[in-house]
Amino acid sequence: MKKILAILSLIVLCSCQENTEQLNLTQGLYISNVTLISTEDGNYDPFIGHLVVEKDKIVYIDKNEPSIKGTFEEIDGTGKFLIPGLIDSHVHLSGVIGMLPHHEEKYPEIAKEFKIQMPRSYLYYGFTTLVDLGGISDELIALFKSQKLSPDLYHVGHSGAAVANGYPMNFAPEEYRFHTQPNFVYLESQAENIPDEYKPADHTPKAVVNRIKNSGAIAVKSYYETGFGGFSNLPVPTKSIMTELLDESHANGLVLSVHANSLEGHAFLADIGVDIIAHGLWNWQKHKEVPTDSLPLEIKEILDMQIEKQIGYTPTLTVIAGEEALLDKEFLSQPHLKKVVPKNLLEWYSTEEGQWFAKDLFGESNIEETHRIYGNVQSHAMLVLKYLSDNNGLILFGTDTPSGPIYGNQPGYNGYWELKLMKEAGVSLKKILSSATINNAKALQLDASLGSLAIGKKANIILMTKNPLLDIEAYDAIEKVVLEGEVLKREELEVKE
Repeated sequence: MKKILAILSLIVLCSCQENTEQLNLTQGLYISNVTLISTEDGNYDPFIGHLVVEKDKIVYIDKNEPSIKGTFEEIDGTGKFLIPGLIDSHVHLSGVIGMLPHHEEKYPEIAKEFKIQMPRSYLYYGFTTLVDLGGISDELIALFKSQKLSPDLYHVGHSGAAVANGYPMNFAPEEYRFHTQPNFVYLESQAENIPDEYKPADHTPKAVVNRIKNSGAIAVKSYYETGFGGFSNLPVPTKSIMTELLDESHANGLVLSVHANSLEGHAFLADIGVDIIAHGLWNWQKHKEVPTDSLPLEIKEILDMQIEKQIGYTPTLTVIAGEEALLDKEFLSQPHLKKVVPKNLLEWYSTEEGQWFAKDLFGESNIEETHRIYGNVQSHAMLVLKYLSDNNGLILFGTDTPSGPIYGNQPGYNGYWELKLMKEAGVSLKKILSSATINNAKALQLDASLGSLAIGKKANIILMTKNPLLDIEAYDAIEKVVLEGEVLKREELEVKE
């Protein structure tokens, strides 16, 4: 017994010595007496303590005050809350939101203002890491990263692994759709509609995944979409193609994320066991008129399969809300938008020209009936999310910003809106925070450096004046954002007049 007590005493002594070991800082940051909120497994145990950063890494986190010397900035965190930087796992960075290429050419200064502000707008709402889930060029990656302040950016290559002539290739004119989607997968049923220059051997799942891997991607993006908005009966991947994409992704150390929002799509992907489904299940198809407080058994069974296999589920509730916002005449006058959208662009959205997509989408639709339809779809999406949340589904945060040329999905603000919609759906504040931090980091295999407050991890951190485990408005009560060790005051990130 004496021997055991001696060993325990030695452990305690060593622990105390480690906690009081002097830190010599050269480019340091010390945040003291702050409530630290972080998790590795979804269980939270906040405590008042201290965090130290050296350059771009966290080097100390503990309840005990550290011993430090050298060059560092100190922030008194008394009464404040510290969380890891947020991760939006589904964005699209190409183009100006709400504009087509000819609009950008016509208004180059407006386009320039947006592109400069856009990364800052994500940071304004605490998003220090983004994953572009569409095609992205090396030039666009370089342009984004060249901005003085920009979130960490990850991507899925120069295009997604769409099947030939399927979604989203169908939106591009036939004469250049294959050029703009270099990672399409050859589909035998489409052979007659694929130009001869594209050889089947170059567009197998194996060849496509290899190209995506070599482009520096962290994931493969594919699609299961039969059509919407005037397009129907689009070709979709076969089970063998999707299974091979999954196997090849894993063989290359990548994650497979797949677009789907329908009952059919979620059933198909749940059966295969893909890593992530990049949208919520809101298109209930034959069950679309089911009351909004009732979850059909067929859908429950699909969700149970996703829960059992721990398939990542990204709700993207703002896809629906952002479209419906085009009907709201007050949406563009929100004070929140003025913080993250340049004034000239906001004014353009209100012009006849800027309303082009709203007209295309809704035309002469009955406004009341349109709101009813969108409300029904969103209620179904929220009901599914609540079921997953209540039954330990793997919820991942992502916004699909923007889901189309929709000014309702603005950088940064769209993420804040998504967080609030998740709470409205009945997801607990703990699970909401986990979805945007550790869950995303683990699902995307980035948790060695992101997703939590831990020694050795990247110093992407948010300092808040409200507790995000008690109040969803904490995500709009950000005081400072720490990006790779650099302290940014929130007001410095908003639009400059």
